Amino acid sequence: MVDASRRHTVVLLSGMSRAAPGPPAAPDAWIGKCLDGRYRIEAQLGAGGAGTVYRARHVGLDRTVALKVLQKQHRERWGSRKRFEREARALAQLSHEHIVAVSDCGVDGDVPFLVMELLEGESLEARLKQGALPPALACEYLLQLLEGLAFVHERGLVHRDIKPGNLFLERTPRGVRLKLLDFGLAKLLAPSGDAAVTLSGEVFGTPAYMPPEQITGEAIDARSDVYAVGLVAFEMIAGRRAFSGHEAELLRQHLVEPLPKLSQLKPAPDVAFAAPLDALLQRATDKDKQQRFADAREMSQALCAAFPLAPRPALMGSRSSAAPARPSAGARRASRRRPGKLAGSALRAGALLVCVLALAAIVVAGGVIFLLDGPRAESQRVLLKRALASLWSSER
Repeated sequence: MVDASRRHTVVLLSGMSRAAPGPPAAPDAWIGKCLDGRYRIEAQLGAGGAGTVYRARHVGLDRTVALKVLQKQHRERWGSRKRFEREARALAQLSHEHIVAVSDCGVDGDVPFLVMELLEGESLEARLKQGALPPALACEYLLQLLEGLAFVHERGLVHRDIKPGNLFLERTPRGVRLKLLDFGLAKLLAPSGDAAVTLSGEVFGTPAYMPPEQITGEAIDARSDVYAVGLVAFEMIAGRRAFSGHEAELLRQHLVEPLPKLSQLKPAPDVAFAAPLDALLQRATDKDKQQRFADAREMSQALCAAFPLAPRPALMGSRSSAAPARPSAGARRASRRRPGKLAGSALRAGALLVCVLALAAIVVAGGVIFLLDGPRAESQRVLLKRALASLWSSER
């Protein structure tokens, strides 16, 4: 039996992870507290660079939630509280099936907090510790990530910290669904009143997934997220990071080293996936952002075009078993349209046939009635009897 606190796990912060086994930690002072008179904190789920996430219960609605609290040392730093508040505003505008949902935010005394849905499942980072994903499943997760990220880009935001630790594989009754987390480093593309929260030349993010322009402090846009997505896609299929080493070496590789090719891995993935994905990922991770996909939507369209008929497996309901294969999103939409058109055509043809038969019956019935009940009915009946008698005689 899996403990409830382990089953309901959500990773919402850069660098958040479970603590390694060691001496018992000091009791968390937040456990048992009730923030804003509404959210009673029950257990810690994880801690990251700027905040801690707890499982909490809304005392009025008796509903469990994930509650993120900004750590004390960061409340006093310039800009940290503004970044926290910006995350709340950014997430509140993003209602999408592949983005974690925010239900509330507030400040208790001097403690800002953010309330999100409590997800059941594991991070993509935890899943990849078990090894590479099947290419078809990796493409499924990649497409879900791009769908959620396209929604973000179309609303003038850049995430700036795409990595497996910020992607969550949520278990649902319909299977596993990928969700994008942690918008603490999100950047508005359009000028805004809090643009000064990010100082010019500051470097934020995770070195293993950082695009060259983010390293050098140049302008960031949707293509910066596309670069990180390319690295995550490579890792899902290869089972390892594209670039590795100490931080300085990582940054050097991002600046000058091309992405390794999937087709050159040992063993290499299925050639049907490796060749198209190599071309797609090489473009996504080009050092010159002008050569990359313009945004997540364009990359998603390229992925669908590369695998128009490839089966997309139903997302796994558990870590050990996969559901039967299903067609791609485009194929599913097409298949939904084709049966509908065929059914509609059949119905129209059937209705037309019924109308023709009904009209013919009316004409025949009218003719018979006219013959038998018209002004010359008696003579017509005599003629009809003679015709029938003649027909009977000829048949004999």
